[in-house]
Formats: sequence, structure tokens, C-alpha cells
Amino acid sequence: MNGILLAVTALAAVNPFRLRGGVPEGPSGTARLGPLVGGAALGLAVLIGLAVASGPFLEAIEVTPETFRIAAGLVAVAAGIRTVVRPEPGEEPESPGWRAALWPVAFPRVVSPEAAALALTAGSIEGVGATTVVLAASLVVLVALGAVTRSGRAVAVLRWLAGLTGVLLVAAGVFLMIDGIRDV
Repeated sequence: MNGILLAVTALAAVNPFRLRGGVPEGPSGTARLGPLVGGAALGLAVLIGLAVASGPFLEAIEVTPETFRIAAGLVAVAAGIRTVVRPEPGEEPESPGWRAALWPVAFPRVVSPEAAALALTAGSIEGVGATTVVLAASLVVLVALGAVTRSGRAVAVLRWLAGLTGVLLVAAGVFLMIDGIRDV
């Protein structure tokens, strides 16, 4: 996987346009900065941990990186289809105060099955450095989107971008599956 494809896949797996719909908001309609930044940082730390542990983890469960790439591609395709059909995340109970960074921002939003699968497969094949850079860049987009007031046209644009990113995730997932099959 080249750098551009890895970056597009990370952006599609994180899908900040979809995640923006599930971030706790203040009275002004913009995201609450503390939970957003804290949850993004915590989620990134967990995803980096998965990338670091990817080699030993895959060895422990006796799965080759190529085989796991096929599984990650399948997860990506399923998540992409879900996003195309439902571009906003479902309602989650919001923890009070700073704990909102933990739930619902870091978990289940940032550390989603598709982002975790990408961190494991990219960490084992592309390396931790490249995986960290692309995941961090995707989360920077999410934090920047926190300044967008979710009302009217902004909601429609975010939904459209989330659906488009879901299509990219389906394409990336198909690529991962084909690439994994080719390498096995």
C-alpha cells in the first residue's frame, strides 16, 4: 500500500465527517472542545498501541499479516456500506463532563472496528510511524470539524461527505482484500 492509499484509507476508516455527528456539542452547536480533543488523543493512543502490538498480536493468534489484511478489508467494506446507508452515527449516552472524552468520543467513535482493524493491519505491514501519521492527520480533521456549527446546510454537507467517505472505505476495503489475497 503506498502512502496516498494509506492516508485515504485512514481518513475513510476514521471518517471525521461521520464522527462529527456523534461528538458532544455545546449550546452554540459547535463541538465541546475538551471532550473532542481529549477523546481524539485517547483514541489515537489506543490505535497507536494496536499498531505497535500488531506483530505480536497477530503472531499470538497465529494469523499472518496478509490474512489479517483480508479480514480488515472485509470489516472496511461492511463499515463503508453502513456509512453509505446511515451517514450519521447512532445515539450514544453521553458521559458527564470530561468523561465524554472517553465515552462517546474515544469509545466507540474513534476506536471503531474499522479504525482498529486498519491500525492492526497497517501497523504490521506499513509500520507504526506511517500508521501514526495518517491516523493523527485524520483526527486533526475531526478536531478542525469541531468548529463547524451543526445546523442546516452544514449537517447536510457533513452527511454527504460522510457517505462519500463511506464509498472510499468500501473501495479501500476491496483493495485490502485483493492485496491480501494476492500476497497469500
